Amino acid sequence: MINTFLYPDSITYLMVKLCVLFLAVILYLMITATPVT
Repeated sequence: MINTFLYPDSITYLMVKLCVLFLAVILYLMITATPVT
C-alpha cells in the first residue's frame, strides 16, 4: 500500500516528470534567449 500511495500510477509519475522537464527546457530557453534580445 505504501508503494501505491507514493506512486498511484506510473502514467501520472511520467506526466509529472514530463512537466518538470518541460518547465526546465522553457527556463533554459528563456535564459539563453535573454542576451540575444
